[in-house]
Amino acid sequence: MDYGLTNHARQRIKERNISIKLVEEAVSNPTKISVDSKGVLILKKAVLIKGKRRLLLIAGQVRENKFKIFTIIDTSKVKKYL
Repeated sequence: MDYGLTNHARQRIKERNISIKLVEEAVSNPTKISVDSKGVLILKKAVLIKGKRRLLLIAGQVRENKFKIFTIIDTSKVKKYL
């Protein structure tokens, strides 16, 4: 799926040292997809970062056949959110 990043999402990627490759993998092949009460898609992807199991949470909406990513969260609480 084609995607775009908001400035906020770009900042979070940089702050959290998340590779664009991981973002692309999560968008193209998420482990789980959910939708919040406001219609925001949450793509969840279990990944290994530096040998540790992590979960990427990518929030956004589909607009004009493009997934617009609002923010990206990297958490160690895999079981809690997956």
